[in-house]
This record gives sequence, C-alpha cells and structure tokens, in this order.
Amino acid sequence: MKKSIILMLAASMLLFASCASSRFYSEKASAIQPIAFIQPYSYITDAIDDWATEYLDEVSQVNQELLSKAVNSVGLPIQKSVAMAYDKEERSALNDWMRRFGNMNATAARDLVIPGELRDAVGKSGCRYGLVVADFGYLKNAKELALEKAIDTATKVLDAVLNNNIDLSDNTESCLNSVYALIFDNQTGNVVWFGSQPRRYKKNPVDPRIINDQVNALFKDFR
Repeated sequence: MKKSIILMLAASMLLFASCASSRFYSEKASAIQPIAFIQPYSYITDAIDDWATEYLDEVSQVNQELLSKAVNSVGLPIQKSVAMAYDKEERSALNDWMRRFGNMNATAARDLVIPGELRDAVGKSGCRYGLVVADFGYLKNAKELALEKAIDTATKVLDAVLNNNIDLSDNTESCLNSVYALIFDNQTGNVVWFGSQPRRYKKNPVDPRIINDQVNALFKDFR
C-alpha cells in the first residue's frame, strides 16, 4: 500500500514538473526565427467556488492586450504580428484546439497538429515560424462584485481591481491564471518549442505585473 502511494505521488510530481517546464524539440533558440506572433487567445471567465462559469469578453480583451505587450517586450525575434479572429462563444474546431492546448504538458504538445487557420496566417506573413500564446483563467464573482459596487461594466470592474478598490487578497481562490505557448515550424507543421506557466491561484489575469512576470518566466530560455 505504501509503495503504491509513493508511486502515485512520484507520478503526480513528474506530471507537475512537465507542465511547468519548457522544452525544445528539434531546434535551438537561436535557430527559431523569423517568428510571426499570432494574436493571443485569452479565455477569462467568471467563477463560482472553483468552477469557471460565464466567459467575460471585456476582461479577456484586456488580458489579450496585456499578453501582447508582454510578449513583444521579451526580445523574441518576432518579425510580424498576425491578427486572428476568435469567436470564443461559438463552438469551432479552432476554439476546441485552443482549449485542448491549454491543458497540455510538454510531452503531449510535441504531437499537436497545428490548425490550418494558424498555418495559413503564418504563411501569409512570410515567416517560417509561428508563435501561439494562450491564457486561461478567471476572476471569481466578477459580476457579483459589479452589482455590489454598482459597477455597470466589466471594464469598470477591471479599473476597480487595478486601482485596489476591490480587494482580491482576502480569498486565495479569488483569481486564477495560466499561460501556455508554443512555436511551430510552418514548413513542416511540427512544434519546435513548448512552454507553460500552469494554473495558479492569486494570479490575477488583468494585473500587468502578473502577466509580465509569467511571460518573462515562460520565455526565459530564449535569452
């Protein structure tokens, strides 16, 4: 019995380590260029207890902008930025792929098949490599907070959070965030690098400092 428990713990630790690490598969950082940075995919929801509920469009847009700024400031050899339209409230093959991507570890990511929409976008940019970045998280009770504070839009909720008018620190599960990224070779379709900053409580998805810290940690291999 003790042996089985030890094996289970060891397996869980290995899984956690693989989720938290980055990995190069066939290239060195210096060889992965030029890169087209595809518009980030941000999926931030409200939450009740520890369950994600309603998708928050305005919150996700703010998170998307923070991600874009943070990635562009890291110093990657990004030659082009590529716009991408994501209809996150509709069921689509691209949305399904992105959400699977947000649950990947480094081992599983190696065998991902890159969607045609992403490969076409990178092909039009003239770059050989495509960078995909996705953020998944929640701001718990965001709509409830808006009602309590007589705040009529999610954007004003964001302003209140960022200006410390709404305190998230008293509840360790009040917010959660995770960032995933991969780079693929558009000539072959193969993933050449994968990295993740897995789900963590107290990681506010609309706090620029949190997003910058996560992105810097995510791409530390490229420095």
